[in-house]
Amino acid sequence: MVENVKNLIRASMVRAGAAIQPNKNIWIFSSVDNRKFNYNSRYLFEYVKEHLSEIHPRYVINDREEREKLKNQYGEEYFIESETKEGIRQVLEGGVWFTSAGLPVYGPGLLKNRIIVNLWHGVPLKKIALMENQSSILQRLYFKWIFSGNYSDILTTSDQLIPIMAESFGVEREKIKVWGQPRNDLLFQRKDREELIRELYGTKMAIQHLILYAPTYREFGGTVLFPFDDMDYEVLTDFLKRNQIMLLIRYHLEEQDNQCLEGEWIRTVNEDKAADIMEVLSAFDMVITDYSSIYIDFLLMERPLLFLPYDKEEYLKKRGMNFSYDEVTPGPKPATMKDFMKEMKKLLEDSSYYQEERHRMNGFFNQIQRPCAGIICEKIKKEMRNET
Repeated sequence: MVENVKNLIRASMVRAGAAIQPNKNIWIFSSVDNRKFNYNSRYLFEYVKEHLSEIHPRYVINDREEREKLKNQYGEEYFIESETKEGIRQVLEGGVWFTSAGLPVYGPGLLKNRIIVNLWHGVPLKKIALMENQSSILQRLYFKWIFSGNYSDILTTSDQLIPIMAESFGVEREKIKVWGQPRNDLLFQRKDREELIRELYGTKMAIQHLILYAPTYREFGGTVLFPFDDMDYEVLTDFLKRNQIMLLIRYHLEEQDNQCLEGEWIRTVNEDKAADIMEVLSAFDMVITDYSSIYIDFLLMERPLLFLPYDKEEYLKKRGMNFSYDEVTPGPKPATMKDFMKEMKKLLEDSSYYQEERHRMNGFFNQIQRPCAGIICEKIKKEMRNET
């Protein structure tokens, strides 16, 4: 919040000092705290850079070390900052802004002569933004003043989500557009599982199945990875080995001190291995989670899902969800390690097990079932033409 206020003050000074006419051929991209090269902003930026020669994309990265690294990788001209007057001026020159979290610069009235698109970063399975259970009145007022009034479009993946997104962001339903998520374009390109193992761990292994376990972050306490009274790592490892199943666990950064007995068949795939899980998600044969909306992205491939909601009542009470959990989670929910192994094996061997439920939920959450980055760009260019 403090950094956002500083940004607002600096941006207000730049805006007051000179009239800047936005250029519709300059597209600005940003993500979390203007420090992350991730989420939908990253993948739409990469698409624009490669496919729209008439557009000048600029990505806001205020982490100097990360910015220099990205300049070396993509090119000097593509990365800017928003912490100095010159950096803010460059941002304000953009006639189109895309963000996945926050804004590249802060202030009211930024939408004038500009298109500002909130790509967001997932399906709102849990309550978000203004609908979060623990948001204060001050936070809500700040959010509506800085964010809600500045968005021209907010993207989502299904007509079913329009009322939820509109209420979450405090905007009219007409501003919610079912255009999809550019990050999901990667799911339509299957990554080889054994090649991924070599890339991540420098080892060659013959495996039959690769499973991702991605528990969600709990603000109120740590995650119990295997919440079974009969949990036995030796038995689980033996099961994985016999069935040639590799289990990769992805913690949130805040929980990387959790205990996990890593070995040949159980490993971690945190940000040090894969900065963005979407880059590798298509290699997995199954996803295990509790409340993470990653499973909704994974539904696009209609592959098996398994859920471990061991603290469902506590989590739902504190975090809040937009749907009835059991109705929208198409997969078994084992309560013992014995059943956990049994359900994994059945899901991997029987393609019809929970298939109908997965198909139904995919249609409910994922109306856009094809690469969408190019379509989003065309729709934005059409909006630009309509404004001139």
